[in-house]
Amino acid sequence: MKTLFNTIFTLMIFITLISCGTVSDLRMKKTEPFQDNFDNEILFKSNWKNDSWKSPASYYLENNTLKITTRPHTKDRVKVSTKKKNFTTGTYTWRIFVPEFKLFEQISIGAFLYHNEDDEFEFDFEIGSGQKKDREKINLKNDEAIVFCVSQFSPSNSSHFAVKMNAFSDFKMQLIDVHGFYLVKWFINNNLVKTLQTSVKSTIKFRVHNSLENLHFMGDTKTTTENYVLFDSFSYEINER
Repeated sequence: MKTLFNTIFTLMIFITLISCGTVSDLRMKKTEPFQDNFDNEILFKSNWKNDSWKSPASYYLENNTLKITTRPHTKDRVKVSTKKKNFTTGTYTWRIFVPEFKLFEQISIGAFLYHNEDDEFEFDFEIGSGQKKDREKINLKNDEAIVFCVSQFSPSNSSHFAVKMNAFSDFKMQLIDVHGFYLVKWFINNNLVKTLQTSVKSTIKFRVHNSLENLHFMGDTKTTTENYVLFDSFSYEINER
């Protein structure tokens, strides 16, 4: 009789937790592997949300990709972010088609992690035509885009590399817990290009962002044509212990 009473009591608690949303909240706080090939409109709308800044939501799924566009002669900043904001240590991989941008125009593809609760933290890939002086520093060819691998805060740190335009490339970021703080590694087409020990606590959680933005520091002149980017896929994997 006592066993039956305990079972009923436990069931009543569980039902109460569900009705209050507690069980769901606990489940959402757990970081789980995540994959999106941008081939299903229903899944896309359940996983992502519009996060554009003073811009039209000019993005949509097309031919199994996420296509984002910006208008010429504007300050468009079109961004899509995950609804979940509990991403931590793990491996983040974006497969992106980098189109042929006009040289020196202010356009930037963004694949990044962002946290803005209490404090602000951000780890980025920023890909674009770039300013002439930055392109010359790394001897970019006319068919190459510049890639900035960036920690925006704690510390503020930026390095730049090359990637082919008019081609798909893989951009991977790995967050590792080292004594309670994030160590970040950036990979371009599976080549490790940068490693940075940060002072960002490994308890900090992020949203994932995909973006195309007309950013003044990513070129010397304003955009003169509509630009676009294709995100072929995004995946998040938990680091093996």
